[in-house]
Amino acid sequence: MNCGNVVAEGLLKFELKRGAVFDAAAIDYDTYRPSYPVEVVREVVSLSNLRSSSRLLEIGCGTGKATMQFASRGYMIDCVDPGRNLVALARRNCQRWQNVSFKIGKFEEVDFDVLSYDLIYSAQAFHWIDPAVRLQKTARLLAHEGSLALLYNYPGRHKDSVLEELGARIKKETRGKLNVWDYGGDVANWVRELKSCGLFKKVKLLKHKWVHEYDAERYAGLFRTYSDFLSLPRTVQQKVMRRIEEVINRNGGHVRRSYDCVLIHAQRKPGRL
Repeated sequence: MNCGNVVAEGLLKFELKRGAVFDAAAIDYDTYRPSYPVEVVREVVSLSNLRSSSRLLEIGCGTGKATMQFASRGYMIDCVDPGRNLVALARRNCQRWQNVSFKIGKFEEVDFDVLSYDLIYSAQAFHWIDPAVRLQKTARLLAHEGSLALLYNYPGRHKDSVLEELGARIKKETRGKLNVWDYGGDVANWVRELKSCGLFKKVKLLKHKWVHEYDAERYAGLFRTYSDFLSLPRTVQQKVMRRIEEVINRNGGHVRRSYDCVLIHAQRKPGRL
């Protein structure tokens, strides 16, 4: 049985330093990355038929943006992330909930109890997991007919003249390395991978549109949490920061960025794997 690697594998060029890429920017990540719409979290709970006693596993918890939304509902959650700084912030953010535990390490390498979890979810992180491992190991850890939920905040397609100008300036400064991102191919590949691997059923795709407002400082901070931005030379990063401040402050000091929060949900097929 081969689930293959149908998601853009160019991202794996960060494999050796994927923990360090975001871990070095942990404070910015915690400060500037958006959370996830409560409506989408409710949809995950409903589709997964979760009960108060349900046990969850989060892959790539980061600083706990999604963790807090599930923890506040009383679920027992095991979290794993390779970044020590990220996990330290996640522990702080989740300290009010005694039902959440954390392990530092890569999902591929950390041991968990098989057939234990009613829901395994990953917010903005599953693409970093080794394609040869991610779905097979997830299926082994899920209870019979347990669920997998992938959450991604993608840039929306709402037209905004300020952001269009800013995007053009950033594209020029980075010689096209930072450009408008059409996420449709990524989503299609996730759906195809889940449907073709033979381990999951009832694959569903849902999208929730929402908007977040940023001033120049917070929008620049958001960029400092992106792996493609962090891979740029320092001098280019500084130019991008200046362009963000210049364009936003010249246009009223705030921008409203639209997001599409995409939920990809699937249920583990029954039987032994």
